[in-house]
Amino acid sequence: MDYFMVIGLDIGGTNIKGVIVDSNGVLRAQTKVSTGTDIDETEKNILQCITLLQELSHTNKNDVEAIGIGSAGAIDKNKGIVITSPNIPWWKHYTVVQRLHELTGYKIFLENDANCAVFGELWIGNGNNFKNWIMLTLGTGIGGGAVINGVPYTGKAGSAMEFGHTTIDYNGIVCKCGRKGCLECYGSASAVVNFTQSHLELYPDSSINKRISTQPLTAKIVYEEATKGDALALYIFNLIGTYLGIGIANLVNIFNPEAVILGGGLANASDFFLPQIINNVQALALDGLKENIHYSTTRYGDFTAAIGAAKYASDNK
Repeated sequence: MDYFMVIGLDIGGTNIKGVIVDSNGVLRAQTKVSTGTDIDETEKNILQCITLLQELSHTNKNDVEAIGIGSAGAIDKNKGIVITSPNIPWWKHYTVVQRLHELTGYKIFLENDANCAVFGELWIGNGNNFKNWIMLTLGTGIGGGAVINGVPYTGKAGSAMEFGHTTIDYNGIVCKCGRKGCLECYGSASAVVNFTQSHLELYPDSSINKRISTQPLTAKIVYEEATKGDALALYIFNLIGTYLGIGIANLVNIFNPEAVILGGGLANASDFFLPQIINNVQALALDGLKENIHYSTTRYGDFTAAIGAAKYASDNK
């Protein structure tokens, strides 16, 4: 079959992002649903996402060749298993490929979500302008990926580049993975919420206090108030940028990249923390490695990993 459709799903700790893409790399539809809070709800929401994509793109079941799944955490893509995912704790040794094939009838292909983001950005995003680059996906947690001489590096079982679980403070905040001081405790959307919550008393006049009197605190709220000049929101993003800069400086020393690309939902707020990242990389990375790095966000924003999951399914169907 020369022309076909594939679906890509990015299963994050908060949302499931889905796309349907044709074999020419044309994005036909995209949508987002909640991940849910247990295994049954997540499965139900995955099926809902697939149905929505087919409706939005005016395709039927027979038009779709395969589904690619990008999952957070450690996976064994050869066995089709999510081993552990700190932000989706009910997916522990979860046979996602077998289960979703049973539920949908489609061929299912599993890959790490951050690797999928790299595939998507390399396929139809900003990454195709460079041969050596790294990506950080900033969402509920932090994922990562690297392209070396034009080829994504994924490790022996597909779980390499867990940048979010590199340590920047060995005696720091306890991470959901059980270790201390992981980068995602300091530079993710969850970190934005946690740092904001812990600083609210120091900023009694912050507009965030009024916002959360009627709704839960989210990174989106902090971003919206930052755009209005709220002092607390601006401070939090500066803090996040400082910590991300420490982590990215370490990665620059390891990979010597041409580019650093930021993805995930938090990257939408990068105007407020990217300058601090760049300043810290310049201060902390080694001479000869930190110069002439291109910094950008992903071309398709939140849906980059889903696009990459579709690409992975297309290549392996």
